[in-house]
Amino acid sequence: MQTTHKTAPVPVTVEGWLQSLAGAMTHTRRPDGTGYWHLSEAAYWEPIRDQLQEICRAAHRDEMPNDWRWEMIGDITAALLEYSEPEPEPWNADQYQDVAYSVADSLASHSTVMLADWVSDNAGRGFFDDPSLVQGLVCDIPTMLRWRQIEELQSMALVIISECERLATV
Repeated sequence: MQTTHKTAPVPVTVEGWLQSLAGAMTHTRRPDGTGYWHLSEAAYWEPIRDQLQEICRAAHRDEMPNDWRWEMIGDITAALLEYSEPEPEPWNADQYQDVAYSVADSLASHSTVMLADWVSDNAGRGFFDDPSLVQGLVCDIPTMLRWRQIEELQSMALVIISECERLATV
């Protein structure tokens, strides 16, 4: 007797892709007790697993896979959906892009130690993609690091939205 299992439908909207990504994110514990996020390996996600992996790869923005990126992919996706899900109609990419900065600002750390750890994990994180954001400003190092993390989170959010839009139009 052959067993059939339910599989994920292929989303047709940006919101649908975000919902699928959020649903596929899974938290697992390592033997040392630390946890990490990744895409579920459940058969349910098989029809769209490659596309979900494409979104995650793009969101890593040229960094090797790492725990911070994976956690933020899940957090960004959940935060974007918090903005849109009360609405009766699915949001489009432009509507999500309008809230990307707010999402980034809400997720960025306020802890100097956490920000210093974040930038020390990858030296490339210490440079602004758009130096004009801070050109001529005089501020303390923790504030500068937080602005840099907000910039990175906003870029990740915009990449995730863009990938979901691309997949929704395929």
